[in-house]
Amino acid sequence: MSGSSKFAVDGFTTIPALFEEPDLQEIEKQVQHRLAQPHDPMMNRVGNDLVPLRWNDPIVTRLLCRASVLGRIGSTVAADDLRWISAYISSKGASTPSLLWHQDWWCWDHSISFAPTAPQIAILCYLSDTSDRTGALRVLPGSHLRSLPIHSELPESHSAAAEQLTPDHPALSDHEGQITLNLRRGDAVAVDYRLLHGTHPNRGLSRRDALLFSFTPNWRFLPDSIRAHLAMHPALPNAAEWPTIAEWGEDLFPRYDGTPTSLQINRIAPSRT
Repeated sequence: MSGSSKFAVDGFTTIPALFEEPDLQEIEKQVQHRLAQPHDPMMNRVGNDLVPLRWNDPIVTRLLCRASVLGRIGSTVAADDLRWISAYISSKGASTPSLLWHQDWWCWDHSISFAPTAPQIAILCYLSDTSDRTGALRVLPGSHLRSLPIHSELPESHSAAAEQLTPDHPALSDHEGQITLNLRRGDAVAVDYRLLHGTHPNRGLSRRDALLFSFTPNWRFLPDSIRAHLAMHPALPNAAEWPTIAEWGEDLFPRYDGTPTSLQINRIAPSRT
């Protein structure tokens, strides 16, 4: 099965050695610098901290300037119109608990939530080797297209309830059918935003850092309402910055010619088969 076919069926697929070592070394320097600076505590989660990055951050530009890297991402997810939306440093401290099972999709009231193709994807690229002892990602294949028993036991992502779970809660536990992604430094995984995923605890003595890049694989085919919402993301170029990005190629970023409008956020997936 090809990578793009596996992605469509399972909701995830790995991309070995997405970044080469010279890039990784420069990215790591930037990540260390950013993590040493104060950042918004509202982005911290039990088991994972996020640092948002804008389009012109050196970490992001190293991705966006690599046509070969973008090409590998596009072919992996069978993208027809790949557009970058946002980026974060994802940092999991030493001796931290599991990150709960969750889905990143934010608009479950919209009918596109049940389309066979991913409306939005995440590319998670690791800066160190990962295992079930050092905060590796765990996924439930196919959960982007169907409900599982665990769905009824999960708190809403980013809610107060999600921050107060006991260690034996199902949202933090292993589940039948899960796959643990033991990836090496520089490897990445593409994840459908609707896929159930979480992490193992980090029982190691070192922080586990990764980069999280968000894309829409098929921007021009998304409904107007979704594009109107995503085009407002603060990581994207603002009106004053658009004239400065000609050298990048405007097709890297989403453009929406209508009036940007927010949609109602709903992170709770409905029960379905």
